[in-house]
Amino acid sequence: MSAPAQLTPAPARVRPRTRKPAGGTPRTTLLLLLPLSVVFAVGFVLPLVLIGRYSLEGEAGWTVEQFRIVAGTPQYLTLIGRTLGLALVATVLAAVISYPLALAVVRGPRRLRPLLLAVVTMPMLTSVVVKTFGWSVLLSGTGPVQGTLDALGLGWIRLMFTPVGVVIGLVHTYFPFMALSLIATIGAIDRRTEEAAQSLGSGPLQVFWRVTFPQSLDGLAVGSALTFVMSMSALVTPQLLGGGRVSTIVTVIYQQATAGQNWPLASALGVVLLALTFVILSIQAWAVHRVLKR
Repeated sequence: MSAPAQLTPAPARVRPRTRKPAGGTPRTTLLLLLPLSVVFAVGFVLPLVLIGRYSLEGEAGWTVEQFRIVAGTPQYLTLIGRTLGLALVATVLAAVISYPLALAVVRGPRRLRPLLLAVVTMPMLTSVVVKTFGWSVLLSGTGPVQGTLDALGLGWIRLMFTPVGVVIGLVHTYFPFMALSLIATIGAIDRRTEEAAQSLGSGPLQVFWRVTFPQSLDGLAVGSALTFVMSMSALVTPQLLGGGRVSTIVTVIYQQATAGQNWPLASALGVVLLALTFVILSIQAWAVHRVLKR
């Protein structure tokens, strides 16, 4: 008789181990966000609440009289329009300057990129006061720029203490934000799309306008928002290059809060400036969203 066959036991089924998600628990996330939340509350929310309270203070209690003064005084409305106009012109000029520079950084020779990036980042490494004083020397009546204009018979053009000089200072101070945004966006564009357009007979301008520019709208929107908001809230540049002749809403806020000691009016002007900034950024975000959806 043959020996009975031995039965081998079936292997035990091993349950697959479920991997936990990479993210931490909600409690851990809240703990990580706690330092930033404290800084945000103390550095932004609390001052904003105090400014709002000061703007509503009156002799008999809370009132909106300061906002009525701002809305009913033509000088303040002129200041608001001038501030928006200077910021808009500075933003447009920054975009015009930054597009060729961004294309040169991304598409140009590699050996020139460090030099071009230094041109972009150097204004960010220098104090606004130092840059503005430098422009005040260059644009003054005895400076080289004004001397050149005088030699060319254009002495009637004055740059110091004029809106033109203020715009020059604003562009030089804040154009790096526009340039860096465009460099990041253009660097992410697939180069083959531009080469395909060139192979179909498009010239450099057509390639830029029909291929590069539409794909760089995200960077243009971010750079425009940063440049516009910072130009609109600038204090040192209009104060020094304007010399008191080119006042903006920010310089008036500074004067009312320091020399005038009129905190309610200064706070009301600050609230109006903040509201205008929020409205303009909302309109810009809506417009960019509509354009990108097409």
